[in-house]
Amino acid sequence: MIVNGRRLWIDSHIHAYAEMLEGGKMVIHGDALREVLANDSSDLVWILSDARPDYGYLNTRPADFVRLLNEAMLELLALLPANRVFGSIAVHPGAVDASLEAIEVYGGRHGWPQVGEILGYALGFDLDSPEMVTIAGHAATYGLPLQCHCSTTGQPEGEQFRQTVSLARMVPEAKVIAAHAIGGGNSWLHITAAEVYYDMGGGNLWLEIRDFNPRQYLRAAVRRLGAEHLIAGTDWIGSGKPPYLPYGALFHTDLDQMPYPCAASSLEGFLREAGCTPEQMDLIAAGNSVELFGLRERLGL
Repeated sequence: MIVNGRRLWIDSHIHAYAEMLEGGKMVIHGDALREVLANDSSDLVWILSDARPDYGYLNTRPADFVRLLNEAMLELLALLPANRVFGSIAVHPGAVDASLEAIEVYGGRHGWPQVGEILGYALGFDLDSPEMVTIAGHAATYGLPLQCHCSTTGQPEGEQFRQTVSLARMVPEAKVIAAHAIGGGNSWLHITAAEVYYDMGGGNLWLEIRDFNPRQYLRAAVRRLGAEHLIAGTDWIGSGKPPYLPYGALFHTDLDQMPYPCAASSLEGFLREAGCTPEQMDLIAAGNSVELFGLRERLGL
């Protein structure tokens, strides 16, 4: 999707650097986001997944977890370019009432287009628990996708992906995203499991592509799942101080070890090298996300 001569590239999985201040207040830093957005040649649009500086502290207080993360995200978004950066809603099954209220406030009132990132493995809960089913059903009433963490390379038994598919099956009206599902060693497992789910009639599951340079995964995902089920979700993490990591950098890779120039244009090139047609590239880069997150009018398309 080319808009005003530039490739529109929507990434559903961006993290900002966060820290806890004295007195229990959280702050999320936006300097890296502003600088990197301005320096990429593509028309970048980002959806920020929640940022959390201390899993242990927040996980023992799930209601505070929901409140602090969403309040900090709201403050951050006020400092960033409107309709270039969008927020995601933090939820926790240990605080169902607070999570449902957050969906109403931040999804309904503020228009954040996503719930997540939901990290069941790190926070000690199952993605398909009864509480998560309740949260997913409420998100569905607002048309909000739920971004569920699925390990790209770790935990090769596939339990996180199994729970993600289970949640999608249990709440068919929900839109469920398998976060950073494509790009690492678990890609074959994720592609096969998603293919089986689609073959059984499931249609409410989307897979994020984290790493674009392993073209064999891209090629297989497009061929076996269809480009309409794939979105960009790189898990890019903004650092707290300069020099800021450029967009397109591989996860946990030093810049001097990067095998390609860091830019959305490089990721686009990998789609082309994987054999994607222009129409498939448009879907993965932006088209699917425009529809999935309800961004067409907000982006003026």
